[in-house]
Amino acid sequence: MIETSPDKANPNQLLIAVTSRVELPALPIRINYQPDVDTLYLRFSDEEVTHSDDDMEKGLVFDYHHRTLVGIEVLNASEA
Repeated sequence: MIETSPDKANPNQLLIAVTSRVELPALPIRINYQPDVDTLYLRFSDEEVTHSDDDMEKGLVFDYHHRTLVGIEVLNASEA
């Protein structure tokens, strides 16, 4: 589900902008935008998240199921 707010960027525009921070896999992507914290979450799989890694310089948190990437959280997404 995509949530929007008139005071924040459109989630579809954010998804396009995010590609300047990270290369996205060619998989179906579920998008969830939380305007109250300006966070965009890209979910690639329903697998349980077993651990996370981050790149705070780019404002990204990577969620993994063992060694498989299952999601990416983009912090301050409207600044992409």
